[in-house]
Amino acid sequence: MKTLVAAAAMSLGLTVAATPALATTWELVDWNGGQVWGAEWTASTKLTWDTSSKNVWYRIYFEGYADGYMNGDTVLPGLASSVVYKLTDISADSKSWTFDYVVENASNQWVTESQVAEIAFDVSGKKGNSTKQLKGAVIIDGDYRTVGSGDFDPTNNYLVDDDFDVCLTTKGSFGRGQSTNTSSNCDPGSNAGPELGEFADGTFKLTFKSGIDTLSLFNPIVAYENIEYNVPNSRTSKGGSYYGHQHGKGCGHDGGDGGYGLPVAYVPEPATWAMMLLGFGATGAMVRTRRRLAA
Repeated sequence: MKTLVAAAAMSLGLTVAATPALATTWELVDWNGGQVWGAEWTASTKLTWDTSSKNVWYRIYFEGYADGYMNGDTVLPGLASSVVYKLTDISADSKSWTFDYVVENASNQWVTESQVAEIAFDVSGKKGNSTKQLKGAVIIDGDYRTVGSGDFDPTNNYLVDDDFDVCLTTKGSFGRGQSTNTSSNCDPGSNAGPELGEFADGTFKLTFKSGIDTLSLFNPIVAYENIEYNVPNSRTSKGGSYYGHQHGKGCGHDGGDGGYGLPVAYVPEPATWAMMLLGFGATGAMVRTRRRLAA
């Protein structure tokens, strides 16, 4: 696991290296108790790469639900993460597409501990107008060492589709540079994954039964483990028991909740993001110039 400072540096490097793409709408989106520049994630959002998209990346921002906080029905303030997916290689026959990932645990506010134990998503490939079937996913290297597909069953029913094509988890006994485990479901690992202020990275490959022109990633989630939190004024009674009981210091309860996160926003295509950063820089320079002139 690496530090958050290194993650920020890597994100900046990805911006510089990214290839041009079509512009998209961006705005300020609420995330993690503040706002980030990006595009709002909707049920129909798909992140798409084509055969000319090497080094193109997307960063997805996730909020979080904990099983023990308000029975998993309300976003837990401060439970948050982000995931970068970057296309790095395509095989000559266009059957295999290789991606790097960077997972950031951005939890703060009332969350005192958490780990991002899993990342998962659905994927589709197309050749012209024909849809091609995913053959499988393989982990090449990284901190998430088990690859699989299947169900992930949260406490609440917010997940419309909880059956995922690909999941990368921290469970299993194999380490970096060694063979990886495979799984028939998407249950997250335990006691592993980046903690607060840390990130994890790695590489995986998606292989289709025949060559494709475009690949789309959609319906992404993250899974959290070992969540501890202390939310003021959240303890309310329901049916004689604590509803929404916060796990705080000295509460006498186990604070190791599980949970998951849904996407709220994503960074626009790299060309748009780079132009936006340049625009901010130019605007700042103009403001500073005007202030000097006024003085």
